[in-house]
Amino acid sequence: MSGPGLVLVLDGPTMVGRSTTLHALQRAWPRVRSGPLLEAGLDSALAAFGPSAGRWAELVLPSAPPPDAEHPRITWGPLGRELVAGMHRVAAAWARAGMDVAMDHSLFNHATVVDLEVALEGLEVVHVGLVCDPDVLDDREREVGSRTRGLAVAQLRAHRAEVRPDVVLDTTEATTEELVEVILEEVAARLQG
Repeated sequence: MSGPGLVLVLDGPTMVGRSTTLHALQRAWPRVRSGPLLEAGLDSALAAFGPSAGRWAELVLPSAPPPDAEHPRITWGPLGRELVAGMHRVAAAWARAGMDVAMDHSLFNHATVVDLEVALEGLEVVHVGLVCDPDVLDDREREVGSRTRGLAVAQLRAHRAEVRPDVVLDTTEATTEELVEVILEEVAARLQG
């Protein structure tokens, strides 16, 4: 590849389908770009911890809901802030080296949004916001059973307040294939423009 790569940010709350969409995009990527679509997002960053997840409690610090809210507030813990800042810089470095990069992300606070913007400054970025009906997110959390209940809806609400994606896609009823088609069209339009 000549020149910098493109960064595709798939942003949304936990349980919204970021990982499934990202992996489907990786398979479909040759339809819009030569070369691979590298994954540099939350799932790959968390996988770097290996099998021991002992320090994960330091990543995200849910707190009691404020008096006027039913869901917890979410804050990155000390390790989470470091991990996310490093993840942003890995994605930027790969893109500056000419590779296309996809990030599964959850931009639920202002500091994370600003850090991502600083890290990706000067690069071509397509920001896709993934949303879902809150009741469906709750159902997905219940089915998985290993997530903090209410975290997905809390992230969804915080996400809506913090970011302005290029395109917003609802995963409530859309198939992964439908989501991928819309994202590839957005990428192709951006590359032609």
